[in-house]
Amino acid sequence: MKRKVLTVSLLSVALVVSAAACSSNKVEQGTPSTGTNAVSTPQPPKAVTLKGMLFGDEPKDLPIVLEEFESRTKDTLNTKLVIQWNPPSDHKQKVKLMMAAGEEVDFVFDADFQNLRELIPQGAYAQLDKYFNNDEYPGLKAAFSPEFIEMNKRYDDHLYTIPFTQYFFDIPVVYIRKDLREKLGFSEPISSYEELQQYYEKVLESEKGITPLAVRGNGGFQEMLAPEREELDTVRPLNLGGVIYYVHLSDDLKQVQDVVAFGDDAPAWAKLPAPLDTMKTAFAQYDKWAEWSKYLEKDVLSQKDHKAYFMSGKAASYYGTISSYAADKKKLQETIADADLEFFVLKDKIRNMEPQAISTSYKSNNSIAIPVSSKNIDRTMKFFDWLFQSRENHDLFEYGIEGKHWEPVGENQLKLLDESDNYVFPGYEFSWNPNMIRLPADLDETAKSYFEYSAKEDTYYAPVLAKFTFDTSNVKGEFANVQSKADPFVQTLKAGQVKDWEAEAVALNKELKALGLDTIREEIKTQVQAYLDAGGK
Repeated sequence: MKRKVLTVSLLSVALVVSAAACSSNKVEQGTPSTGTNAVSTPQPPKAVTLKGMLFGDEPKDLPIVLEEFESRTKDTLNTKLVIQWNPPSDHKQKVKLMMAAGEEVDFVFDADFQNLRELIPQGAYAQLDKYFNNDEYPGLKAAFSPEFIEMNKRYDDHLYTIPFTQYFFDIPVVYIRKDLREKLGFSEPISSYEELQQYYEKVLESEKGITPLAVRGNGGFQEMLAPEREELDTVRPLNLGGVIYYVHLSDDLKQVQDVVAFGDDAPAWAKLPAPLDTMKTAFAQYDKWAEWSKYLEKDVLSQKDHKAYFMSGKAASYYGTISSYAADKKKLQETIADADLEFFVLKDKIRNMEPQAISTSYKSNNSIAIPVSSKNIDRTMKFFDWLFQSRENHDLFEYGIEGKHWEPVGENQLKLLDESDNYVFPGYEFSWNPNMIRLPADLDETAKSYFEYSAKEDTYYAPVLAKFTFDTSNVKGEFANVQSKADPFVQTLKAGQVKDWEAEAVALNKELKALGLDTIREEIKTQVQAYLDAGGK
């Protein structure tokens, strides 16, 4: 297998403090007073209010953080922020409606799983290339390496987002009630799916009223139970609009031979090399999901906050990612007396912390986009430049007010204070950066080792077609129709609610073809071939 490791400075030591850059903001000069020793007085720019859209719950203490920000920057940025917080389930649609209505907004959270694939080709977002690697924006220059920016450009080789990440992969885990695991007679932490299933069976048997596993209804099992097998360079998966397509390349990786879609008939799958030559073996986890559905809530599809369900004591475990470990452990211990939290890493190679265990495109999953209709694009980018000019600036938004919500420990750790619950900010939507990570000072050694593993560049590799991005412009109608039909089925499938999934997938495939599936398939062939012909790998 070709495994290309990208040498990116921002990955090398994610726990090191970034050098604070000096601001080079240009200011207007006041009128000199009379006399030979007159000194011009810098004047702040005209006051501006930047309007943004994020999702989730607004932190209770956000108003005082914004007040502190305004106090610190009144003579430099002279900027106020007004943020609209959308429910997670509504954010995607609200952004679409806002853009269609032409409402004034200066920044929005967007991502490939939201509206980026659709809105960028429509010209809805501003190109941001010029703001990076630019001495006039020293904060952005210091925080975002040229390599990172290059890998986050879109199909037309332009950048349309401010990409946020701490690590290039947030390790998926199952969080487990450690106290409950010990109560049920499991003396050692769970280290395999077999042991996890034994734990769930014991919960069903002994803990009436407790659900073994809590998952979000529209997420389901996600990466749980997925087969770990050696990747094939010649067969690359693309997940587009709820449908998984396998792109089959020639042995020299220069020609597209076939594109096989989920639900295609057996002869289509037979063209692919084993173990992808049947739909059953290509998606072996789907049978497991159906089998393990007995460990989920009966009404799992309606579950919108599985973490809160777990924190209330109604579940013995929940699906999550490692980045929230410290905060979730603290919350559980504050909510349930004598409770404790631990985690089971889902992937064998990651669990064993092997090198080149994680494939990545080196692209961020989360980002801010600036609507092209904004009248304050430069001022918005000046704000984000300020945000990344120093740890002090960054930490104000990510962690809150020092001494009230948190306190620093050394140069790259922190301690959350009692009032930290009043300021839980979604940094992945606004402020994450690999050079400005702080780990909790009381983080246990096991968790710390996985965070450090996530920061090593040799943990990752770039597979074939890593940088390819599908452009929906030519098939936006078909894409929307296929996605609207496929999404409900995929949701029930992920939650293990489809027993005879192969037959239902074939039936769905026929319906999707009537909505434009084959048109999308041909567009995939065309775009991937053009990508390869242009030297893409």
